Amino acid sequence: MSQTFINARLDQIEKRFNEVQLLLDLALISIDNEDAYRALCRSAHVLLVSHFEGLYKEICRDVIDDINMNTSFFEVKKNIFNSHCEYFIHTKESDKSVTNIKLRLWEAFKEYPSKLRVEPFLFVDNKNPTPVIVETILGKFGIRNFFKSIEGSDLDLVFEDQKSAINKLRNRLSFYVQKSTNAYPYTVDTSFYNPKIKEDCKKNITLWEDFLNNFLKERHNIIHGNTIGNPNDNESLSKAKIKLEILIYAFIINICSVANPTFLLNEEMQSSLDENQMPSPYDEPEILIDDDSEPAMATIEQKSQLPFLASIVLDLPI
Repeated sequence: MSQTFINARLDQIEKRFNEVQLLLDLALISIDNEDAYRALCRSAHVLLVSHFEGLYKEICRDVIDDINMNTSFFEVKKNIFNSHCEYFIHTKESDKSVTNIKLRLWEAFKEYPSKLRVEPFLFVDNKNPTPVIVETILGKFGIRNFFKSIEGSDLDLVFEDQKSAINKLRNRLSFYVQKSTNAYPYTVDTSFYNPKIKEDCKKNITLWEDFLNNFLKERHNIIHGNTIGNPNDNESLSKAKIKLEILIYAFIINICSVANPTFLLNEEMQSSLDENQMPSPYDEPEILIDDDSEPAMATIEQKSQLPFLASIVLDLPI
């Protein structure tokens, strides 16, 4: 089985962050030279944001390439197919027209190998990698409230002053992503870092969003000449680098978790499901409806009928 595109990307992720570390190491040995130290720290700050932005774009392209390499359109998740359709739809179309166009595109494409376009997944008005942009891009894959989900998770360790523990967390995430994206379908699961599922997603700013917004604002002041000072020293930039590494790995885990192909029930199983009323999700039923999902999506546990599958995510076409 061939290596996935996203798995091949992981070496590039390490190289990008190592380039930033090189500048930080040079800054540390130049700490007695005020001008050199300031220039190296400012350069590392700008480069770190640049790599973060470049990486999430490359990750999206890699995931799209993996889907295209391994699936047909009828296996593509509905949210992903809908975002793909935006490439062919004029922005001034009415909601009804858009729905009709997507239906026709589904009928036209469903029997063919997947050839998703990456442009509609990355096209956003603001190119800066703000939390809003990250959420918007993930939303095109069907992921909502990303920053809310990592708030309170194991990843919040980065906001504690435990450098060795934070490094271990980064290394654990790196190893997990390496192992679970080696083949398609991926075997990633967001439960790896214990995300917090919140029913009441208030618009309070998370620590992650606050960190990213402030770091981007400081970078903006540097590249636009608003300051000739040094917003961050070597130590704070080192911590920021690890936070962004961990954020990238969380981004990969989330996007890969929704990028696997759908499983379509055969007619006999579908008929059996249609004839039975869906039970309460608190009675440990065989079929569990996810309240947060869109219509025609469900989580199914049919261990007696499908012993080789622990769980299947259904995503029927529009």
